[in-house]
Amino acid sequence: MSIRPLPPPVVGKAPPLPRRIRLKIQRIFLDLTGPEVDREWRRAWSSIDSVEGWLLEGQERWLFDAARSLPSPANIVEIGSFKGRSTCCLASGCRGTKKRVYAVDTFDGNECDFPSRNFFDEFTENVRRCGLSDYVMPVVGVSWETAKDWRAPIHLLFIDGSHRYEDVLADFEGFFPHVVPGGLVAFHDVGEEAWPDVLRVWDESAKHRLTGTGQYKSLAFGRKPLLAGAR
Repeated sequence: MSIRPLPPPVVGKAPPLPRRIRLKIQRIFLDLTGPEVDREWRRAWSSIDSVEGWLLEGQERWLFDAARSLPSPANIVEIGSFKGRSTCCLASGCRGTKKRVYAVDTFDGNECDFPSRNFFDEFTENVRRCGLSDYVMPVVGVSWETAKDWRAPIHLLFIDGSHRYEDVLADFEGFFPHVVPGGLVAFHDVGEEAWPDVLRVWDESAKHRLTGTGQYKSLAFGRKPLLAGAR
């Protein structure tokens, strides 16, 4: 499995960091990509692999690395959890910390999921079986309605809910103001032929407000600028 490493935060025109800070960042990066992390991922993957979901090969590890790279405590908001495959990838990167994944979903599916509607119990069981219940907080409801009352800072926003243009845009616009400077934002199914509206939101609205943008297969990502107006 070939994994594209998570890029470090982009800092725009900020002055160079002191040498001691650069060395500390290098040590953290080695910790995130070293053999112990690989072993940790393999242990997590033995349970996650059986959870139904729609991620492309390697994107599971990307989500794990992204969550693991965050400071503790940190808040991860996942929009669209289905039966918990991506949720468990993110939560596995929180293990042993005070980081938490807020899984926002109606858990009632849509016409594409028929007859597997109302899968909250299956989601909960998958999270429990993976030993991740302490790191996952289900938020049952429509995502853009949830955003109206959201108050907590977000360190990682993963958008993979409804793929209609208006809904994807509402998810981004509703939660993006709560993403902390330097926070990571990721969209799933960008560039997939079946979901042109996701690509449209990414191209027209999201990527122009992020720095260090990139893509791993159908997963597009970037960071909220640290500096006002930074690109």
